[in-house]
Amino acid sequence: MHALRRSPGFRIYIWVITLSLSCIILFPILWIFTSSITPAGELFKSPVDYIPKHPTFDNYQQLIQNSGLASKLGYTMVISFSAMFLNLIICLMAAYGFSRHKSRGLSIAFALIIFSIMVPAVVKARPLFTFIRAVGLYDTVPGLIILYTSNLIPFSMIILSNFLNDIPMAIDEAAEIDGVTTLQKLMFIIFPLMKPAIATILMINFIICLNELFTPLFYASRIQTLSVAITTLPSVDGYSIPWELVSSMGCVIILPIIIFVSIFERQIMDGIMAGGVKA
Repeated sequence: MHALRRSPGFRIYIWVITLSLSCIILFPILWIFTSSITPAGELFKSPVDYIPKHPTFDNYQQLIQNSGLASKLGYTMVISFSAMFLNLIICLMAAYGFSRHKSRGLSIAFALIIFSIMVPAVVKARPLFTFIRAVGLYDTVPGLIILYTSNLIPFSMIILSNFLNDIPMAIDEAAEIDGVTTLQKLMFIIFPLMKPAIATILMINFIICLNELFTPLFYASRIQTLSVAITTLPSVDGYSIPWELVSSMGCVIILPIIIFVSIFERQIMDGIMAGGVKA
């Protein structure tokens, strides 16, 4: 089997499969980008020009000037990054407690946190909406940050808890023998070992926050994120969907994701392999 994997034919087969899958996955992204730089009058011409003859960035300029892109991008980044790091702090502490201290009560609490993933957002929308309005957090940045954070907790707990379970207790015991405090142990020993898991949840949670539509749409009206703004883009005639603007907004959303994945690719794969294997 090992000799087969090293044969030229097997390598060619792997490359063909890899390139084929890459084309299938990347073609929609390429199509979104080409649509974003294609003038509106040429977007639906027949036959289709897969490479625009008159590329332009007017669609992006229109987004900036007429759609308030800067404010929506600002809201999206503030809410997303705040929720990501608040979730990281909460889940790191909680995952360490669940991993290092075992009891029936803690097991039930952990199971309930994971079970919350299966509760649809629509089911809890009405009572949560009433609560958010009652405490004055409706249509506010802090309110959306809290809601985003609560949505990220279950998945983060799964990854971090499974990763922590693979770190031997002997490391904790050796640090305690040397007189290290709990906070020092977490900051200088445990958390540095969890860099792959941390990079993984930060990246995946960033994608989740950018794609989140229901939460800002239902719990806010004045504050709009990019995912909500893409559904309210104005058309020229008031009826047709401005696909060139939709494509441009899609590229604005995709670009930060591509940058983050390119930077943290290795850490993300290590974290998924180490923390996502066992349930």
